[in-house]
Amino acid sequence: MQKLRPLIGLLAVTFALFSCGSSKKVVYFSENIPADTGVTYQPIVPQADAVIQPDDILAINVSSPSFAPDDRPSQVFLDGGLSFSVSSNNSGGGINKNSYLVDSAGFIDYPRIGKLKMGGLTIRQAKDEMVFRLKDYLKQPVIEVRIVNYKITLLGEVGTPGPMFTSNHKITIIDAIAAAGGIPITGRIDNVLIIRETNGHREEARLNLNSNNVFNSPFFRLKQNDIVYVEQTRIKKEEANTFMRVYLPLFTTLLSTAVTVVALVTLSARK
Repeated sequence: MQKLRPLIGLLAVTFALFSCGSSKKVVYFSENIPADTGVTYQPIVPQADAVIQPDDILAINVSSPSFAPDDRPSQVFLDGGLSFSVSSNNSGGGINKNSYLVDSAGFIDYPRIGKLKMGGLTIRQAKDEMVFRLKDYLKQPVIEVRIVNYKITLLGEVGTPGPMFTSNHKITIIDAIAAAGGIPITGRIDNVLIIRETNGHREEARLNLNSNNVFNSPFFRLKQNDIVYVEQTRIKKEEANTFMRVYLPLFTTLLSTAVTVVALVTLSARK
C-alpha cells in the first residue's frame, strides 16, 4: 500500500486543481454590502447628452403644417437623405429613411440648406439649429434627430460578442452586458476594460463589477463607439491550452489505470 500513496496523492491533487473552479458563481456588486438590511443611497449623476461625431448617421424627421398635398416644394424635406440599414447581434435592426451621414468635417448635406454643421452638437442643439434654419421654409417645424448607428462593441467573454446599437443614446455597462447575454463563469467581472476615443485621444478604464462603487465611475455610462472587453478567467485560459484540453484527460486516464493495476497486483501478491 505504501507504493500506492504517491500515485493516489498525485491523482487527488490533479482532480482538485481542475474541479475547484467549476462551482464558483458570478456575483455582481458583492463587495461593500452593508451587514444590516437598511437601504443605502448614492447620488445619481445625470448622463450627458450624446454629441454628434463624424461618421454618425443621423435620422432626421421633419413635421410641419406646411406638409399639404398642394405644397409640393415642402415635400423635399420628406424625401431627402438616404436609407441606411443598421443591425447587430444584440439588437434588432431596420431601415432608417431620411438619414444623413456626417462627413469628416462634421457636415451633412441637407435639402435647400446645403452644408449644415452637425459635428460637435448635442442632439438638443442639433434640433434647435434645424428649427432655426428651416423656419424660413416651413411653418412651425418640429424636428426629431437621432443617431441611428449609436454603437457599443462588446468583446471577450460575453454571451454574444459583437456590435450593439441603441436608439436612445443612453446605456450603462450593465445594460450593455445584459443585452449581450451576460458574463459567463469564464469571464472576469472584476476587471472589465472600457476603451473610449474622445477629442482625438484614447482613454482606457477598468471597472470592477464586484463593487457597487462602479456606479460612481465616469465610465459606468457608456458613450457611442465605446469598446467593452471582458477578460477570460484563469480557468478559461487553462482550458484553451492545448495540453490542458488534449493531454491532461489522457494523462489522468493512464494514471487511474496504473493505480488500478498496481492495486490488483498488490492484492494478488498478498494471497
